[in-house]
Amino acid sequence: MRARLQEEILNVHRRYGVTTILVSHDLSEIYKLSTRVLILEGGRIVKSGKPADIFAEKKISGKFKFVGEIASIERDDVIHIITVLVGNNVIKVVATEEELADLAVGNRVIISSKAFNPILMKA
Repeated sequence: MRARLQEEILNVHRRYGVTTILVSHDLSEIYKLSTRVLILEGGRIVKSGKPADIFAEKKISGKFKFVGEIASIERDDVIHIITVLVGNNVIKVVATEEELADLAVGNRVIISSKAFNPILMKA
């Protein structure tokens, strides 16, 4: 239903050229539906621009990058498995003790990978 509603909003935008104000915390939805993004903190605009410019992390170069929220951290023998919610997806990442030092459930994190070794850091 959500995808159908998004498509209908896009069709209305194309057909009538109307402006819509969308409030969302879902990055995939923002990327799909927005041409301009405003980031608000404390009632003030702190960032403004195209979605790719606002959400792109210049510090990290990788094959893929996702921003999500840590849902759980579980120990499994000598490793930890971090479950991260990215939009409507659940991603599991293996982490070491050192990588967990600054992470907790509820943190927003960036998941990126240059090959087969993903990097997980606090967003």
